[in-house]
Amino acid sequence: MTAYPAHSGPGDLSAAPFAPRALLRADPAPAPWEWTGLSAAPLPVGDLFVHTATAVQGLAFNASSVKAARDFTTRVLREWGLEPLCSDTLLVVSELVTNACRHAVPRAGALSDWSIQFGLVRHDSRLACLVFDPSIEAPVRVDPDERAEGGRGLALIEAFSTDWGWGLLRGQGKVVWASFETAARG
Repeated sequence: MTAYPAHSGPGDLSAAPFAPRALLRADPAPAPWEWTGLSAAPLPVGDLFVHTATAVQGLAFNASSVKAARDFTTRVLREWGLEPLCSDTLLVVSELVTNACRHAVPRAGALSDWSIQFGLVRHDSRLACLVFDPSIEAPVRVDPDERAEGGRGLALIEAFSTDWGWGLLRGQGKVVWASFETAARG
């Protein structure tokens, strides 16, 4: 997986506690269009897999994907014995997936040709939540009016995770990630 750092605070993908090579692997037989991510090819909407340290789910670009990602996260954290992380992780997952659904909808091709790739990875004393989407647009933190109903997602991600960041994927969009310490809680 090749990720190019494009965010320098609060976390940079290349300097994060997770080195991309440690958690985002390029599969030995990538898809013809050089997909690199947490699975051999992007998963169709609704497909998922759970392994001992990696879990991936294909999500649609709609509001029901937020609940699907939260349910998937709860299941995986239980299986991995990381239930104490559920509260903060579910909030962050909601924001990551909501942002992808709102801001990363593909502009070309049929919407059914695309899916959001949502992943959970545990490595040493860390848990990472990753959202792969087809957009190359940077996540933008805004300072909303106190009465605004939206615009606080990245601030919440920053407040509830240990670290977060994003990176461009060579011709494949971007990944936005947040990580959590597991040792102290789980």
